[in-house]
Amino acid sequence: MPKLDLIVRGGLVVGPGWTAEADIGISDGKIAQVGYIPYNSAEKTVNAKGKIVIPGGIDPHTHYELYFMGAKPRETWDVGTIASAIGGTTTTIDFAPQEKGETLLNATMKQLDRASQLSVIDFTTKPIISDFSDTERVMRGMKDTMDLGVPGFKVFMIYRHQGWMADDWSLFQVMRRARELGGIVTIHAENGFIGEGLQEEFVRMGKIEPRYHGEAKPNMVENLAITLVMSIAEITGARTYIVHQSTREGPDIVAPYRNRGLPVFLETCTHYLVLTDETFDPPERGIYYMCSPPLRKKEDVEALWQALFTGKIQTVGSDHVAFTKAQKEEFAGVFTKIPNGFPGSEVRVPLTYYEGVVRRGMSLNRFVEVVSTNAAKIFGLYPRKGVIAPGSDADLVLIDPDKEHSLDAKDLHMGTDLSVYEGMKIKGWPSMTILRGDIIVEDEEFHGRPGMGRFVKATINEHVLQSVR
Repeated sequence: MPKLDLIVRGGLVVGPGWTAEADIGISDGKIAQVGYIPYNSAEKTVNAKGKIVIPGGIDPHTHYELYFMGAKPRETWDVGTIASAIGGTTTTIDFAPQEKGETLLNATMKQLDRASQLSVIDFTTKPIISDFSDTERVMRGMKDTMDLGVPGFKVFMIYRHQGWMADDWSLFQVMRRARELGGIVTIHAENGFIGEGLQEEFVRMGKIEPRYHGEAKPNMVENLAITLVMSIAEITGARTYIVHQSTREGPDIVAPYRNRGLPVFLETCTHYLVLTDETFDPPERGIYYMCSPPLRKKEDVEALWQALFTGKIQTVGSDHVAFTKAQKEEFAGVFTKIPNGFPGSEVRVPLTYYEGVVRRGMSLNRFVEVVSTNAAKIFGLYPRKGVIAPGSDADLVLIDPDKEHSLDAKDLHMGTDLSVYEGMKIKGWPSMTILRGDIIVEDEEFHGRPGMGRFVKATINEHVLQSVR
């Protein structure tokens, strides 16, 4: 019998529905064996004793190199994905903005081409549908994009001034078409007319400090949008994925639809599980914490954790966009002008582990579901990705449960001097990241090369989708 390429030996392996000390044998970039493997069976062995071995993280929500609200991160795909790999993510699902007059296929191809040049981890994308001037072209473009192996699409219910906002009829048409094609619609659910109307009202009254960001877009703004989306999902039967859930009410709005068997899913993000609107004051600090939906109350944070534990929320994304402090400060005069979003791809897996497993007692199996497996199942990457099982890609992360790590910007690797977790320390950090059998990160040292990431074609499987919890 030919030797394996690599054995990861003796770690606490988190498999599909089980956790046990086991060996993992790797051959030709795939997992060949899981269990006890005799010594001298591989060219190379990694000692994983004392480590937790999980499938590579899948980040369902990143924005590398995104031009947004007048700013573009200086971080490039290679820098951003190296940081992701250091933090335990081996596959990213990014987004492809559509320019006016551009086909969805062209927008998608541009993004995939850029990623193929620079990404160090595997990737796919979703086109952001924003040009509804020719509905027939949009409908054709959705088919063309799916034929490419990209079954996901994104629609915004806000950002009129960015030119991204879809009205109710456009949203309905996209969801209906996605149902016909077997795709899935990712939705940024905020009521644009009320949210942006309140923002403009506050500015006219001279209320321009960061604290008014949350007041202009209270929970109601998000909850109204989710309610509408669920109604359209029920009518169309569309597979629907709502990103960055931030309110305590949202999971309970969606739950009855899931209980009736509708393929609707919720994502939250690491920052909504840790931070609150207290960060908006004082204003000189608050400018760095602008994201949409806004950071909420402590009650929302705890409700989101409860929803993760009980299966009302299925995934944790980063919503990563690496604006710098200077880019935030440039627009600091009025809260509506400050570019929304902040970096998070590197800390997504370890911060979820620390806050979920260490501090709140989340099971390792549930942890793996929300940072990897469920995203793979929802977006058509499973079982190639998101699971430790024979035949799957050998994407593995070894977490050292004893390693303490600062979340200060100087101790992270994302392409920015901003960390919204400045001053925090966590316990439990990836000591090794393996992509398709290659060790690309060891003790935070990157050993790969830009462009080694591959585009992962996806096909959503209805049976697999029904297993998401």
